Amino acid sequence: MTLAAIKRRLEANDVAFIHDPEGSVHFWKLRVLPALQYLGVGNFTYPTSWRQLKQSWEYEKGGQQYEFPGGAYHVIGGMDLSNDEDLGVVTTSYYEHQTKYSIKQLIDRYTLGEGTLVVIADKRDFQPVGGTRPLYQEQFVDRVGSYERVYDAIRETYINAGWNPLLRDTKNLFVQDNAMLYEFVEGERLTTAHELLTVLPESPYLPMYETFCDIFTTGGDQRSSPLESDTKIEALGGWLRRRIEWDRQKSIQIARELNRAVAANIETFDLSYAARSPKLRDAREAAKELSPETNDIDEKYHRWLTTTLR
Repeated sequence: MTLAAIKRRLEANDVAFIHDPEGSVHFWKLRVLPALQYLGVGNFTYPTSWRQLKQSWEYEKGGQQYEFPGGAYHVIGGMDLSNDEDLGVVTTSYYEHQTKYSIKQLIDRYTLGEGTLVVIADKRDFQPVGGTRPLYQEQFVDRVGSYERVYDAIRETYINAGWNPLLRDTKNLFVQDNAMLYEFVEGERLTTAHELLTVLPESPYLPMYETFCDIFTTGGDQRSSPLESDTKIEALGGWLRRRIEWDRQKSIQIARELNRAVAANIETFDLSYAARSPKLRDAREAAKELSPETNDIDEKYHRWLTTTLR
């Protein structure tokens, strides 16, 4: 399916349905968000606990939340969007039927509005509370198919624009973006998301850098410091695993590596140091070689490379 065909399906009905991933994987779910952003969906809702450094079943009201940049997050119980604004909702059959966070109200709302609700669920036969059939069989729903189909169509668009997502261990478009930006600035090709996270502490121009500054910043002085307990480190592993296709052992290993990097060097993931890094100058120089007027990918990369750290 082409990207244009997918966009038409997202616009055709009140609700569009995507299932991800194949099988019974309980993590990885938030890898879809950057792809939906690329398709023009800018608002999202999903379990708040997935944004925190907590165990998956925990939720700390008022606790710190972390997410990669792009898109606006909304709490499912307090949605402040109008019915003509598109919304992506990521959920699972467990959350739909075993918690109070059913998406039935959102479905009912969007069948009466002008916007599109894009539902991403864990099973092809996902069925909302009160439904009599799988969601994709409803007449007001357009079944897009699997996330793999969406990602492959977007990847083809990137290739046609002269970019080639090469990381072999993830289909998170934002993570791929960061790897391609790194190769563009440094001239060094990365093949795994693990390699990307390894070089990230020395690459403050990458758009994912500031998220890790937030994660490792504590106290009123806003300086970085390592996570203080194994529980927090394992929770960071779970946070990563919701966004990148690692198993539990791999995600915790990488969380420990990041934590050790912060413990070894106080400048790691510290915005006050990063803002003076010569790497930012290198990134701005590299941005001059892009052609932001030719395609939306070059435009996005140019904007990222020339944006000043907050």
